[in-house]
Amino acid sequence: MSTAPPPLSVPVILNPAARHGAVRERIEPVRAAFAAHGMTALLVESTSEQHAGELAAHYAEQDAPIVVSLGGDGMVRAVAAGLVGTQTALGIVAGGRGNDLIGKLGIPKGFEAAVAIIAEGRDRSIDVIDFDGRISVGNICLGLDSAVQIHADSVKRIKGHWVYLYGIIRAILQPQRIDLALTIDGEEVEFRGYTAGFANSGRYGGGLKLSPKAKLDDGLIDVVLLRDVWLPRLALELVAFTLGQRALHPHITFRHAREVTIASREGTAPVEIVADGDAVTHTPATLSVRPAALRVRVAPTPSRRG
Repeated sequence: MSTAPPPLSVPVILNPAARHGAVRERIEPVRAAFAAHGMTALLVESTSEQHAGELAAHYAEQDAPIVVSLGGDGMVRAVAAGLVGTQTALGIVAGGRGNDLIGKLGIPKGFEAAVAIIAEGRDRSIDVIDFDGRISVGNICLGLDSAVQIHADSVKRIKGHWVYLYGIIRAILQPQRIDLALTIDGEEVEFRGYTAGFANSGRYGGGLKLSPKAKLDDGLIDVVLLRDVWLPRLALELVAFTLGQRALHPHITFRHAREVTIASREGTAPVEIVADGDAVTHTPATLSVRPAALRVRVAPTPSRRG
């Protein structure tokens, strides 16, 4: 008499303390969702970003077909760091505030639908941005975005992209300019302005567009520069930019690159670097694109978003 094979055990990496413990509330529903698809969720708690990456790398070395991130974009980045360059796919169940990568990939925020994709979806290869040995799956930003993130994190009652709109409004009331020496594919560029962004997904802040036409698999970094401009004009151009009216924000420029070196101009202080919504380091740094370096589990039907 034959016996049924045991359920597939899927590692699910999470930080139970994230969002003041809100992620912990998803553990049992996620476990039940996996069971409904004939799988067992192996819940693994991480203690830091580095630890999450090490856990993911361990399961990849064990030839796990998929490792799941339960959390926001920061946890996605941490788990992805351990899977880059392997054949193990990244699965994503949202548990953060922005959840921007899943928006680009067409993965629903609801955990039941997300688990269904993990069970029945296909694997897609996407690029990542490497910065001095670390990776970003979404975007790297300097300048105004640091202040936006600080204001957004200070608010608990506002949800989704509204919290980032609030952060933008607060940040532009007292904008701080940055001075950078950029080398973009070998070309030296002096930059003075409010924001320098380097996009892979192009989405940030719960659905806002850093680079509306950014693609996850084109082998390119979208460089977005918001140059120095009179403050009232800045506000108008940011609104137009947010609404996708490209012709109405001439001080925001776009270009593509495969490698970018970022340094503070001589005599100026180092500038904070934000990756996927988290402040992670300061200038200087070198960014390069790693084409098709990460496998991600997405819906069976190809998405037109990214």
